[in-house]
Amino acid sequence: YSLNISIVWFCIFYLLNILLYYFSICYLNKHFTNIFFISVNLITFSGGGSWSWTSPMIPKLSSTDPEINPLPKPTTTFEESWIAALMNLGAVIGPFAGGACAGKFGKKKALLIMALPMMASHILCTIALNVYFFLAARFLMGLGVGTIFAVVPAYVGDIAEDRNRGTLCSVLGVCNSLGILLMYIVGPFLSVRLFNFLNIIPLALFYIIFGYFMPDSPYDAVKKGNRTYAEEILMKLRGKSSGDVEKELLYITEIIEANSNSVDNGLSAILKSKSLTKGLIISNGLMLFQQLSGICAVLGYMQSIFEVSGSSIPPIYSAMIIGTVQLISNSASAQLVDVAGRKMLLIISHVFSGISLVALGAYFFLKQLDQNVDFLGWLPITSLVIFIISYNLGLANMPWVVLSELFPSNVKAIASVITSFSCFFLSFVITMCFPFLSASLGMAGSFWVFAIFLTCGFVFCITLLPETKGKSVLEIKNILDGVKK
Repeated sequence: YSLNISIVWFCIFYLLNILLYYFSICYLNKHFTNIFFISVNLITFSGGGSWSWTSPMIPKLSSTDPEINPLPKPTTTFEESWIAALMNLGAVIGPFAGGACAGKFGKKKALLIMALPMMASHILCTIALNVYFFLAARFLMGLGVGTIFAVVPAYVGDIAEDRNRGTLCSVLGVCNSLGILLMYIVGPFLSVRLFNFLNIIPLALFYIIFGYFMPDSPYDAVKKGNRTYAEEILMKLRGKSSGDVEKELLYITEIIEANSNSVDNGLSAILKSKSLTKGLIISNGLMLFQQLSGICAVLGYMQSIFEVSGSSIPPIYSAMIIGTVQLISNSASAQLVDVAGRKMLLIISHVFSGISLVALGAYFFLKQLDQNVDFLGWLPITSLVIFIISYNLGLANMPWVVLSELFPSNVKAIASVITSFSCFFLSFVITMCFPFLSASLGMAGSFWVFAIFLTCGFVFCITLLPETKGKSVLEIKNILDGVKK
């Protein structure tokens, strides 16, 4: 039975790869995007799976049945909270490690280097003899995930054109959702060891496809003084001749030269510039409200939330429904980002995410008062479906899209590191504290707290966030500086 499930797992995975392939041909019409979609799909698929890994795995590790639990004894609540949270702690460190690798070796090599901890993590889970294997593995997963979300947006910002930059950045969220969905679908039905062994395969394929086919960043090539190589990269990326990419190459060269003439390319360079400081506040603010929406707690404890809710739909299948909705809504977001714009999607996302959490909190509040909620058995999954759709419409992807657009290349790496650190540190704190928060405030109070933060995020987007759709780095700088055309 497990073998049949694993076959279905791979069929779904590669079917979606094919769909992404044809989307890239029909929508973006660029040769390099075919390989980009597939290769980024592979690593962000693994990263997405890391977020929802705990949902199917923790019930197995806490089981007293030796046929289900490979550990000598069930995990405790304290151990489970650390298993869930250590990935986020690793993700806090990941941006710094990934940023250092990107600065020294370039963004492409940084991704290849930092995918190694993710592969090692699944090997550890496959051979685990005690809970410490899983604790170490989850930390290593976080190192890889932190690098993905810090380096991939910067890499995309370097290789994309203004017209398709938002769509390419949104691929990160789509593939992330694919990984989350597949963990929900197959995790409950596979053994712990087989489940983690299968997760090694996409990472191995990533090394082959991304490592061999995808080029380095043209910005990194110019920084190293290899203008000829940068020209070859642009010709490959754009599918154009040397003369057709000359204007873009000149633009990149001018930016790199201007940045190299700057004495300081670190954090102090950001703080000395009004536009860059404002950009850092905006990017970190968006990440702050992304995490304070409670998404990590919802995804990491999805199955447990449904078990507590007493919903009429079995928890395993409820989680699968949510994962499917997440993938579909993330795909819709990728289509809308360069049509509706970043700001509008974020505003809508905050409003409806907050409303859905208020409704979900109301269900748990009535249940807490021992009211008869049988007639509301549909409300938990309906509220979470609306929350996931709303979250993925803006909060999931737009902060990363905006991050890739607000900063020039000389400070993009340090800005990505700082913003990613903020994101994953908050993720660690919220995931670690959610079991204790729900124990003290109840599920209702926890979800209402998240709804209050979403209201604050709505005000933040209305007042501070500029629209960056289709704008160059210089145009965005002028907006942040308050310069009118």
